Amino acid sequence: MFLINPQQNTSSQNLWHILCDFDGTISLTDTTDQLLETFALAGWQDIEKQWEQGLIGSKQCMQQQIALLHMDQQALYQCLDQIEIDQGFLDLVQLTSLHKIPLTIVSDGLDLVIRYILSKYNLAHLPIIANHLVQVNEHQWRLEFPNTNMACKSASGTCKCKIAQNHHQEHIILIGDGRSDFCLAETADYVFAKKSLIQHCREKQILHTPFKKITEIHQPLEKLLKSDFELNSTVMVIA
Repeated sequence: MFLINPQQNTSSQNLWHILCDFDGTISLTDTTDQLLETFALAGWQDIEKQWEQGLIGSKQCMQQQIALLHMDQQALYQCLDQIEIDQGFLDLVQLTSLHKIPLTIVSDGLDLVIRYILSKYNLAHLPIIANHLVQVNEHQWRLEFPNTNMACKSASGTCKCKIAQNHHQEHIILIGDGRSDFCLAETADYVFAKKSLIQHCREKQILHTPFKKITEIHQPLEKLLKSDFELNSTVMVIA
């Protein structure tokens, strides 16, 4: 059983659109942390502590940390070859394809990294919205933010609420796990949450389905996609 967010006022005639986080949601580990632990020069952990303490946003944090990476492209790809994804995501992609539901990866991570990892699983066709990783020279990199929003509550490089606003005529399903998902969780039509996003949803009284592995999403999501209902009802329960 799960509940539809009663705060949203949308029409059932609109289409669903799934916005799915990548790091820690699709990937089993945080890819940016993996790169920093492997290739970053001294100082990146101090920057991380500033972010953890709320002194800086994730945009500023990642911009400074990526500038400390020292690796060539071959070393980058060799590191990414060690990163695996939740195998349940493969079935999730098939499920959304079956129902003709668009699935977009929306991440505050690195576009090149996400694209490379997805390509290993023949998922390069999936649209990706993320921060843009640029190689400056053989060993140096920088981060660009094509999806930033100065008013972003999370001070993220990729503002997920801004992305969702571009799909305002669709029902938004969020699948996420962390701080970059907090703002969108408050406006999405439905939320599948893991890790710290679960606690946030509980504190903000956001209706959600908690999960640890993506396979746990399949059954409730399929029921949701097959249903025919008005989301502006007081509370909708699907058993």
